[in-house]
Amino acid sequence: MMFFPWKRALRSKSLWFSLLIMAVLGSIAALAPRLAPHDPYQVSVSQTRRPPMWVQGRTLSGIPEFPLGTDRYGRDILSRSLYGTRTAFFLAFTAVPLAALIGTLIGFAAGLAGRPIDAWIILFMDTVSSLPGIMFVVIIVLIFRNMLTPTWFHGLLTVVVGFATISWVSLARLIRVNVLQINSQSFIEAAVALGASRRRIILQHFLPNVLHIIIVWIINNVPAVILLEAVLGYIGVGVTSAVDGGEFSVISWGGMFFSGRSALTSNPLMLIIPSVCILLISMSFVLLGDFLTSVSRRE
Repeated sequence: MMFFPWKRALRSKSLWFSLLIMAVLGSIAALAPRLAPHDPYQVSVSQTRRPPMWVQGRTLSGIPEFPLGTDRYGRDILSRSLYGTRTAFFLAFTAVPLAALIGTLIGFAAGLAGRPIDAWIILFMDTVSSLPGIMFVVIIVLIFRNMLTPTWFHGLLTVVVGFATISWVSLARLIRVNVLQINSQSFIEAAVALGASRRRIILQHFLPNVLHIIIVWIINNVPAVILLEAVLGYIGVGVTSAVDGGEFSVISWGGMFFSGRSALTSNPLMLIIPSVCILLISMSFVLLGDFLTSVSRRE
């Protein structure tokens, strides 16, 4: 089991930098309704494709009311960027933990069930890992994103399910290997000899010894789901839906990529702002994951 090195953490500049970025972006996500100068869903036909306020064009100039400009529907880019932070955190803290739960359960099943079942589980994991990941997620999103769910959930749950369906394999393999190693230790044999139940052995001996693996895996895979949503949004199959006005149901950085492609020359901020946000949040989790990985290797 891993003991956290607090002294080393206090001296780590990269760790504090990552925590600072997370704190700032987390605060933005929590306070987005108060920070946003406009309703991010509000359409204004008279303010469409307005450039940033410091740009003075021949036909259309920027105004202080919309500091970063507007999109093709007249929606405020700054407000939509702030609200996109909420979607990113929602996906990060639902899709990745769900994938971790699936991987942990299957990994434990493979490590404890015995050779015949273990062989079938390994075959299943090999089959899932052989699937083209992003294409599989695209199929899931296209099939299920317009189902009869509450409007706010259009696309979000399908991205969560799609990511969890394809990404659990790596964690399951790690859990399986570690469970097999722990199962051969003498303290497990002693616990069995003393009459401890299987549930008690798992909770008191197996789980504490693999918990740090699960935590590090979760931290390292948060950027993956955020980048996945951005890629899906850029190709037009993200968390938004174009059916029956569904495009206005969820605000995401990936959706801003899709709507900003046509404004690359007139207002590149529609692509730059979500790109910088994705870079910052991904970098913060990568730095935190690197620190936790180095800690787990030195234990």
